[in-house]
Amino acid sequence: MLASLILPTVKANPRTLVPVLIANIHNQMGYTPSYRKDWIAKQKALEKMHSGWDTSYNEIWQWCQVLERYILGCITNLQTEPAYYNDRLLRGCQVFKRLFWSFKQCRDAFAYCKPLVQIDGTFMYGRYTHRLLLAVAQDGSRRILPIAFAITPGESADDWDFFLSRLRMHFCPQPDICVISDRGTEILAAIELQGSLWHRTHHRYCLRHIASNYYRQYPPKGE
Repeated sequence: MLASLILPTVKANPRTLVPVLIANIHNQMGYTPSYRKDWIAKQKALEKMHSGWDTSYNEIWQWCQVLERYILGCITNLQTEPAYYNDRLLRGCQVFKRLFWSFKQCRDAFAYCKPLVQIDGTFMYGRYTHRLLLAVAQDGSRRILPIAFAITPGESADDWDFFLSRLRMHFCPQPDICVISDRGTEILAAIELQGSLWHRTHHRYCLRHIASNYYRQYPPKGE
């Protein structure tokens, strides 16, 4: 009931804060729900707008098909794996594992960028805590261009190999490319894998990560 009540407000602005929604409900009903109850109501309202998490994942295959059909030159690569329930294989059923995608406009623009790519990953929030892996380039005016994306279960060497091998294949096959990263052990392992397409390339540290690690280890006096 609360989800239906706040649905118009959430539709108008999905970023509406929970305290604002609590005040909205109070004005309409004279009832003040707890923060937790109203937070749950907001999640249900968002599900009504966008369908549930499971439904969204089930539509990824169709989303990839639509991208490749209607966006000229778009590349998608979806990996699935067999589904299990209580250690029993569900025959004919596959679940999402990893996804790589990029747009032709980004690949065309990369030809006019510096011969370097910077890679990093970040957490995703929600029921399924996958990672978003990202590669960006930089043009002659130091403007940033995102060029490739992937959603993976984590940041293992296998996950990074999935992303980096496709990045190499579609964007930067030249031998003199420079890769900038935080040089995490899993990234290094992926680059050094036997048969990796990233041999004979230059790998450098990200200065922001160096500075962050340094100040974490040696904080300024007085802090």
